[in-house]
Amino acid sequence: MTYYVEKQLAFGPIRFGVSTRRALDAIDDDRALSSGPNGEFVRRRDDGFFFGDTERVVGPSLPVAPSINQTPFLSSLKPNGTPRSFGFLALMCFGALLILLGLSVVIRKGPQGWVEIILGAICIAIPIVMTAQTRRQIRDREERDRVEREAAVARNQQLLTWYTNALEHLLIDRGENALIALRGERESLDLAYDIWAPTAKRVLLQVGFEELSRRGVAESVAISKLLSDAGDAAGLTPQDVHAVKRDLYATIVWHLLADDRLGTAQEAEVLKLREGLGITEDDVPSETNAIEQFRSLRAVIGGMPHAQSPIPLAFQEYCIHQAPLDTGMLIITNRRLIAEERKRTEVAMPKVFEVVVDADANTIAIKSDQKKPLRLRTSNPIFTSGLIDMASALDERPRGFE
Repeated sequence: MTYYVEKQLAFGPIRFGVSTRRALDAIDDDRALSSGPNGEFVRRRDDGFFFGDTERVVGPSLPVAPSINQTPFLSSLKPNGTPRSFGFLALMCFGALLILLGLSVVIRKGPQGWVEIILGAICIAIPIVMTAQTRRQIRDREERDRVEREAAVARNQQLLTWYTNALEHLLIDRGENALIALRGERESLDLAYDIWAPTAKRVLLQVGFEELSRRGVAESVAISKLLSDAGDAAGLTPQDVHAVKRDLYATIVWHLLADDRLGTAQEAEVLKLREGLGITEDDVPSETNAIEQFRSLRAVIGGMPHAQSPIPLAFQEYCIHQAPLDTGMLIITNRRLIAEERKRTEVAMPKVFEVVVDADANTIAIKSDQKKPLRLRTSNPIFTSGLIDMASALDERPRGFE
């Protein structure tokens, strides 16, 4: 069976294989992190597999002003909630009724029905002509505004370019003069926060990885102060600066977990990093929970746990674990998986060939010989999936069948 965990990190999603965790005494005391200066994964073991995808980076850009030319003419005829638009709709419906009435008169009585047809056509034409005139007026006004807007856009784009250049200069120089220059460019920037903040956060995170790689966890307090000063100079809110520090910490933790190197020495380094960055356990519940689940998974090495079963079991079948689900209970035995929800679902353990944990959504996708994967949500998906992996490897056949 294949078992792996998926997690979305600041620089992109990762996926890593999880087998039975190494015993705690098998992890060396090397305090080196499994993250590089660019936030990339650095493998320090020979086994396992890891996949990481870097998200495409798009620089900040100014929003494009909407134009009446982007709105189809028929869409302009639709009611937009104003009495005028509903009046136009009613007039066109009335005109359509007059045309139908006129056609029936022409068919039954002769040419006198053309009066209703002409009146109906006029009723339909009035909203169309008035809408066309309104669109023409809007187009003329947009054309007059375009010249002024283009001048403002050119100025804002130039200021945004200068700000971005000053921001990226932090990757080379993080001295006081660089921060002063960045602050000056930010103060002259008169654009919405959402336009430039994502780029500033990404550069700040890159600075954090580079400083951590160069100075080490021992300097985490100084690194935290540098990130705070740089974030303030860049104009980021304290909340976003703190979010960058959380992303830095989360990446470090998940890379160590993917490398199966979070032993006693590494946990001490992670704790020192978290405290140095000013992060509490409540700030990073996903990482705290993941560390605890992997620790629990390591604790069952060498002996399969047993639990009480809430349902009858077959001969020589025993319950390994009960995992509470959002919609019921998952029961793991040495022979099968039983999802007790509104409808019971059973999967024979030999039929399970892949288990995928989405660590962000706390879900487990169990792929077997069934057409659709069994998707379950639980508070401890990593530990639960680890037990499924261990149970699938059990070979309890009598010796004569080996």
